[in-house]
Amino acid sequence: MIKPTKPIFYNGFKIKDGLTIKNRVERIFFTEVYLLSNDKYLYIFTNIKPEEIVDRGKKYNLITIHFDSKNYLGVIIEEHSHEKITAIIDDLTILRGFDCVAGMEELKVLLINDVIDPLLNPEKFKKFKLSIPNGILLYGPPGCGKTFIVKKLAEELNYNLVELSPSSVATSYVHGAVGNIGKVFEMAKLQAPSIVFIDEIEGLIPKREELSSSADIKKEEINEFLLQLNNAGENKVLVVGATNRPHMIDSAILRAGRMDKRIYIPAPDFEARKGMFKICLSGRPHNKNINFEKLAEMTDNYVSSDIELIVTQAARMAVAKNKNMVDEKMLIESINKFSPSISPEEIQYYEQFGNMERW
Repeated sequence: MIKPTKPIFYNGFKIKDGLTIKNRVERIFFTEVYLLSNDKYLYIFTNIKPEEIVDRGKKYNLITIHFDSKNYLGVIIEEHSHEKITAIIDDLTILRGFDCVAGMEELKVLLINDVIDPLLNPEKFKKFKLSIPNGILLYGPPGCGKTFIVKKLAEELNYNLVELSPSSVATSYVHGAVGNIGKVFEMAKLQAPSIVFIDEIEGLIPKREELSSSADIKKEEINEFLLQLNNAGENKVLVVGATNRPHMIDSAILRAGRMDKRIYIPAPDFEARKGMFKICLSGRPHNKNINFEKLAEMTDNYVSSDIELIVTQAARMAVAKNKNMVDEKMLIESINKFSPSISPEEIQYYEQFGNMERW
């Protein structure tokens, strides 16, 4: 028999603003459940510290209660169930979606306002005759995390992710690729709401005017993709393409109602670079006094893959020198060995599209 535990808070304990505890309902999953004087429920998490949670203040009524020399994290909710406890604990302790994206605040706000909010609240936009995204195109320099952003976007939307690539639909059979494109979209419909993601989309949808006159089969593939794209939104499928070479994509895909929302994914900003250094050093022995702000200042215009290379080189340096950990000096030495993989001219090339509604 399990011995009942003593409640942390007594009946009548004041929570805030005249709100008090009626009685404890149960203790489960390191969670104390109390019924409150307003007939709502209070979860007190005994194994989660307030400073350790993912910030969900906009989603939950979070409170911190100081009692008996300890700080307890609590959540006030309307209804109680064991499933709700598990869901809230996961939500407070596991990074998902844009919580995993360091910095890049302008990009995240843009995606929330122009993609996520219209998809999750379509009626609000339809009322003002504003279109719901059918497809979006992410473009920018290589190594800037376009694929990573798409995966986090899917988590924010709680959409399934279906990947499509030129190589995955290729076949030796005549017209076989056309059928394979249809199958991918059919799968996406069955798993809807979902995202169909096409990396290096210029390989699937190249400019038709630059194809040879004998490339009729490729033109059929492009037409099939455009047909599927036209109807995707009606089936709760968002089509997302990514490219490093936007000038090579067939212009038909960029027309209104297709991938008319084009979003520039730039090199990581200052906060993102700080976060990337921390992520790349995670799991590797390193000095805890590293000045990440200094490293971020030294790596302006460096992309994600550059920073990963810098940290890997510093780790190799630590091994070669028989050191116990990576320190700041090694990281700075590694930064000085590598130039950014993209030039200012390349950045200017991509940024020019940001001021153009139509290409």
